[in-house]
Formats: sequence, structure tokens, C-alpha cells
Amino acid sequence: MTPRTLAKRVEMILESITFEGFSYTRRGTFEAHKLVVATMLTLRINVRKGLIKENEVVALIKKEVALEPPPMPDNLGKFIPEAIWPAVNGLQSVKLFENLVSSMESESLQWKKWYGDEKAELAELPKSFKDISLFHRILLLRALRPDRLNGALTQYVTESLGIDYIEQPSFDMQIVYDEMSVKTPAFFVLFPGVDPTNDVERVGAKYGKKADDQTFTNISMGQGQEQIALNALKSAATNGNWLMIQNVHLMTDWMREFERALEVAVDDDPHVDFRCFISSEPPGLPQQEIIPESILQNSIKVSNQAPQDLKANLRRAMSKFDEEYYEKAKTHKYVEFKAIIFGLIMFHALILGRRKFGSQGWSKFYSFNDGDLTICGDVLHNYLAKYEKVPY
Repeated sequence: MTPRTLAKRVEMILESITFEGFSYTRRGTFEAHKLVVATMLTLRINVRKGLIKENEVVALIKKEVALEPPPMPDNLGKFIPEAIWPAVNGLQSVKLFENLVSSMESESLQWKKWYGDEKAELAELPKSFKDISLFHRILLLRALRPDRLNGALTQYVTESLGIDYIEQPSFDMQIVYDEMSVKTPAFFVLFPGVDPTNDVERVGAKYGKKADDQTFTNISMGQGQEQIALNALKSAATNGNWLMIQNVHLMTDWMREFERALEVAVDDDPHVDFRCFISSEPPGLPQQEIIPESILQNSIKVSNQAPQDLKANLRRAMSKFDEEYYEKAKTHKYVEFKAIIFGLIMFHALILGRRKFGSQGWSKFYSFNDGDLTICGDVLHNYLAKYEKVPY
């Protein structure tokens, strides 16, 4: 192997390990934090490559602010709020921006145009800063237009590492199962509109674990279920069955007892087919502890939260209908089925994305979930199959 070939091989291995590690971390990260994790990884890699400077990264993270900034010039006060003026002066501690204020004074019209642009991360900057890198543009946005920072960070991660670090593939329970073992449970964080039960049941059926023959047990925790769950855990570990314990956030005191029972079960020569799945809502407060630390450390954590953007929601909704589902429709009105199912998926994605606006426009709260989507698909199948003239 030549030095050139070896270097290329090492680079490919590094890229593969980096992405696999990031994917594992991203799977258990809340939607709001995924861009932060991707950005921190990108910044660390680019510092090591020498593409950006450590002190500039610190300035971006800390957001340098001048404690006693000079008075704002009158021509800048017409379009720059007083609240961000300390951040503008603080940015001058970075060498590239040491003349930022004087540039803004001399080119105030161009700066006003850039500052008022709807997409400042893409708009043309004034002449004195026209050719700065995307990273330095992010520093500018951090100080002047923090509302456009997410778009710029998304662009930066995409250009540095690739689109795969931004666009996450749809959740695949099979991948989670392949990483599980007798001693490694799966821990699901529950969110409105997301229920992992169907995904677990589908993979379980593939391996012969079904509720009908009691090889798959699903227990939703509540008052009076404590001993039932402990007995089911011991039985599943002995006989090689699957156990799903749901909503454990309702039983925080009991979780210590479950933690000990799980340790005993996996250490006492369990059946090789035994698998344990746990689900819980996230804690109401950041410092609140619901789940014992050992369970979280030993589990594969899955945060299958519905994304905020339309494109990701569309991809996620489409993944709920596999090829076999479409094959069933080939016996009746296949073209119509594909068209209507896409309309259904689009509607579902819009509804999920609309939730970020809160209760505005809704008469009551309803958690549109994956079950609603798939049931509507089944209803569509029935109408197209049973009616010669479909009552559209």
C-alpha cells in the first residue's frame, strides 16, 4: 500500500467512525439540540484541520460583549437596536473585525440593507467584508442577526461535513434491535405524536415475538402494575421473551427497584433471546431525575421526536408505508392510491409542523400521531378496494 493510498484509507476510516459516532449520539438527542451537537463537532474538526482558530470559536460560543461600549453613532442608531450594540463592539476583539464599527459608519447604507434582509446569512455583505468566510459570517450573525443563526449553522455543517449530518434518515427499529443485546435494553423518550410500540411489535413479529403467544409482553405502568412488571421481567429473562415497560416516568420511586431487578436478571445467565424495552417522557425540568443513571448508561437511547421542518416530516411520514403496503394497492386503483396517500402524508406533515406555533388557531389540543396516519391509510385502502365508485 503506497503512502498516498494509505492516507486516503485512513481518511475514509476517520470519516466513517466520525459519522457512526455522531449518528449514535444524534439518535438519543432532542430535536432542538441536534444542530448544536452537529455544529460543535464541525467546529472541533475544523479547528484540528487548521481551517479556523480556537479563539474565534470561543468568541462564537461565548458571544463577546463589550461591558462599556462607546455611544452609538447617529447613522447606525437608525437601524441597529441599542440592545445589540455591546455585541457589535465585542466582536471587534476578533482580529478580522477590529475595524467593524468604522466600516459600519462609512458604509451605513450597505449595512442597513444587509441588516434588514430577510435572509441575512445569504445576502451580500458590504464591500469591506464581502469576501469573508462562512464561519466569519456566522460570527457577524451571532452579534447582529441571531435570528438567522440556525440557517447559517446548517449551511456551515453541510459544507464542512455533508448533508447527512443535517438530514437524519427516518427511524428504523431494526437498526436499534441489531445493536441491542441481552444486557443492553432500548430506552425510548416519548413525545407527543410518537409511539414506538408499533415499531417494536413489527420487529418482534419478524423474530417470532408476539403478544398472542405471550412471547412479547407490553406493560403500561401505573398504580398496581409494579409487581406484575417485576414478575414479567424475571419470566422474560428466563424464557427468552421480549418485555416492554412503558411510561416509567409515572413510577419514579419504583424505578430503583426495577433497576436492581434488571441487574439481577441480566447477570443471572438470561436467555439469549431476552430483550427489554423501556419508555418514558422527558423530565419536566432539566435538573429533574426520573430514570436511574445505570439504566440510561447501559441502554441504547432513542429520541424519535417529530422534526420541526416540513421536509423531514414528509420523509418521516413516508417511511410509515413500506413497499408491501403499496403492493396491496396494485389490485385496485393504484394511481389514485399513490396520489391520495401523498396528500395524506403532506397533510400529516403540515399538522405536525404547525404545532410549533402552539395553541394559536386550534380549538383544542390533539396529539396527531403515527397511528392516526397509518389508520387513515388503511381506511383509504378499504374505500378504494370495496367501492367501484369511490365517494371522494
